[in-house]
Amino acid sequence: MTEKDAWNSTELIAHYHRTADVTIPDRRKILSKIAELASAFVPRRPEVLDLGCGSGDVIAEIVRLRPDAPVCGVDLSEGMIKLARNRFQSENVRILTHDLNNGIPEDLVARKFDAVTSCFALHHIDFGKRVGLYTQIRQVLRDGGLFINGDVFTGESPEITEWETDNLMRWIMEQAKQVLGVERTFDQVKQRQRELTEMQGDKPGTLRAMQDDLRAAGFRYVDCVWMEYHHGIVVATNG
Repeated sequence: MTEKDAWNSTELIAHYHRTADVTIPDRRKILSKIAELASAFVPRRPEVLDLGCGSGDVIAEIVRLRPDAPVCGVDLSEGMIKLARNRFQSENVRILTHDLNNGIPEDLVARKFDAVTSCFALHHIDFGKRVGLYTQIRQVLRDGGLFINGDVFTGESPEITEWETDNLMRWIMEQAKQVLGVERTFDQVKQRQRELTEMQGDKPGTLRAMQDDLRAAGFRYVDCVWMEYHHGIVVATNG
């Protein structure tokens, strides 16, 4: 099964929406912080591009803070796109189907945005195509615009990565028990997460690799503003 096929699976989409807040630490805080950053340093009515928008959780947070903000969302999954289009009945929200491994959609490359956002999506991009995508992101940003990416990372040290992963598995075990009423052993949770990682086409890199790639793409400043259990928020700007 290809990554595109996986994300068009109604079963996987339903599973993601049922478990996302259980398997991703502080997911709601991450969504909120991305939206806050997207609206903090920009005009009253910022134009925002959300990459890998899924069913529109980041868009919903942005619209909550800036109801009149024009937002364009892009995603690979037809199933997610359908949910997003049904969710937003506003002329200010536009949703496009596109594989970001092919860069930013052609009809957007001449546009300018005050902020480009993404949340748990860009770790699906092939490693060799990331600098090219980040370069296009920089090019569609207005002067002073922000690229805000909430994503999953891997550690540089194998030992530390394993330690942090095990801590995350224990956290997921407890969340599943408290929120879903589901009890699983540590090994069961870890195996299931491995299966999902493979099915979803996850390719997380290190935080340093992303920072290096963003600078190679021409961004002047790269900051990590939040990190926990391999999940972090990185903000890049030209200043």
